[in-house]
Amino acid sequence: MPAPLAGVRVLDLSSEIAGPYCTKLLGDAGADVLKIERPDAPDPLRRWSASGRPPAAGEDGVLFRFLNTSKRSAAVDYTSPAGRERVLGLAAGADIVVESLDPGTLEDLGLGPEVVWARNPRVSVVSISPFGRGGPWSRRPATEFTLQAWCGSTAARGTPDRPPLAAGGRLGEWLGGAYAAAVALTVWHGARRATR
Repeated sequence: MPAPLAGVRVLDLSSEIAGPYCTKLLGDAGADVLKIERPDAPDPLRRWSASGRPPAAGEDGVLFRFLNTSKRSAAVDYTSPAGRERVLGLAAGADIVVESLDPGTLEDLGLGPEVVWARNPRVSVVSISPFGRGGPWSRRPATEFTLQAWCGSTAARGTPDRPPLAAGGRLGEWLGGAYAAAVALTVWHGARRATR
């Protein structure tokens, strides 16, 4: 029996937890996922370790390996004209593009959704960021802790006489990745139906 997403091509321009978890879920369901990293700025999780000691030279962190299993990878400097064209060429053949760069970065590089859609009108672009791609808070800095505080979840933990407590384990990023995968599939399915 073929995998549910066999034949679906995903271009992954994300890092940290949410985006890679999203594309891991898609890859585990059979999608062909290509993770793109800049040679000079690889995913920070490559060197992350729960112990605080970075992995041995030439090794990737265990969390990075877990999140990026079921994927192929390529190093592309998409800040250069040649790298930009390579990414646009890959996006032209993709069904889904997942990115988690700071809002405005893709547009500044000439890789914004409108440019990608000009090459491939059927591609679904999924952006993962704390406050969306536009609006008054889109470029506001955020951490897992501040996001938990802004949504009010820290109010239910701890005692009034002590500092607020956040849920550990970067919970919001894992949930964000799971929701992003569901959104990616929904938009991809909608694009397929709309262009039949």
